Amino acid sequence: MVEPPPSTPGIRPVAPASVVDQVTAEIRRSILDGSLPPGEPFSIVELCRRLQVSHIPVREALRRLEGHGVLRLRPGRSAVVAPVDADDLRSIYRLRRLIEVDLAGRAARLLDDQDIARLESAVDAFSAQPANPDRVLDRHHELHLDLLRPAASSWDVRMLELLWRASERYARLAFSDSLLDPNPAGQAQAHRTLVTAARSRSPARLRKELRAHLNDSEAMILEGMEGTAPFGDGLRPLARGE
Repeated sequence: MVEPPPSTPGIRPVAPASVVDQVTAEIRRSILDGSLPPGEPFSIVELCRRLQVSHIPVREALRRLEGHGVLRLRPGRSAVVAPVDADDLRSIYRLRRLIEVDLAGRAARLLDDQDIARLESAVDAFSAQPANPDRVLDRHHELHLDLLRPAASSWDVRMLELLWRASERYARLAFSDSLLDPNPAGQAQAHRTLVTAARSRSPARLRKELRAHLNDSEAMILEGMEGTAPFGDGLRPLARGE
């Protein structure tokens, strides 16, 4: 009889999405759509009741989100959504320009034909019928990461994901979900300019176009922040078995 191969010590199958992952995603969604408004304190006990889960996954999710800079835990059993202001957004985009523009210049000569084809496909997705806001923004992040990936270290990616999520929060608060992608053709064209610059393999050209792209994005969000940010419908209980 053939003995089965021994299992690797300490390695166990991982569920596609843990309860903590689901709780993190739901709280983050509520922060991004304004259901939990900036500067608003909330009770962790009440959060557990509304999500219909125990305090253990909620506290772990809150610690994760605190690390993302979107909320602050308080002594006791409460937390507060981090406030937003224009200077904070400017700081985020200042860092994005420092990191992304530098990476773009170094990635320009490393992008191969498959990379360019992947970028073109990602841009075409902007012309399609917009998906839900979370998917639109995820798709946007994927495009930017594909543009920079050849020159990006794991630390670059970690820092970029933090900055992208932070700027995403401002975009979601400044514009309603229906206005998040008001002009798919315009969004596609703005990113097609980046792909054209990438295809040229010119570091100077790609740096220039990406800097202009980030400047335009920052200005658009700052303008949107002058209006009244719409808020969503609140936290939803987690579906069992998801």
